[in-house]
Amino acid sequence: KRAERRARERQVRDLDRLARLAPGGAPDRPLVIDTPPLVDVMATAASCPLCGGAFRLDEHAAETIDGRRLRIARVTCTVCGMPREIYFTLRELQ
Repeated sequence: KRAERRARERQVRDLDRLARLAPGGAPDRPLVIDTPPLVDVMATAASCPLCGGAFRLDEHAAETIDGRRLRIARVTCTVCGMPREIYFTLRELQ
């Protein structure tokens, strides 16, 4: 039992790490979009990297991180409940 739990925790950590390395997974790797409404569409169309569930959009914010103006979709998986942030930048602001 304990070995299975540790293996599952390790798998979750690895999947989370991979998701952060993917486009949109971190502020230094934002997805490029043409218009702000695409944030909501793309965020809710994505699936959870941990369980494959659908995301619910909790917040769409605009923030400046390290001098870059980014759009951030804060989402929560409707299946496993894992929160995630997906980062976007507008094409004209690159």
